[in-house]
Amino acid sequence: MREALLNNFGEENLPYNTYYGDGSKIEESAAREVQEAYDAEKIIFPWKDGDVLLLDNMTMAHGRQPYKGSRKVIVAMVEPYSDPNNIR
Repeated sequence: MREALLNNFGEENLPYNTYYGDGSKIEESAAREVQEAYDAEKIIFPWKDGDVLLLDNMTMAHGRQPYKGSRKVIVAMVEPYSDPNNIR
């Protein structure tokens, strides 16, 4: 899929891309290693009608697998919170 997108749109027009903090390109081997780490930690569970997912965007990487059906998305955004006593 990536190859087809690159051929049709070029790297600068991809829907998203990842770079090092200095803006330089990440080698394919390093990007693959990151993807493998994400895959190793991925949690997939069967959704049931009425399920709710609550997550902290500051501590979790998240996404979704393809699915069929409807869903209702409700989002609440707040300022990041830091516990002054560092209690967890």
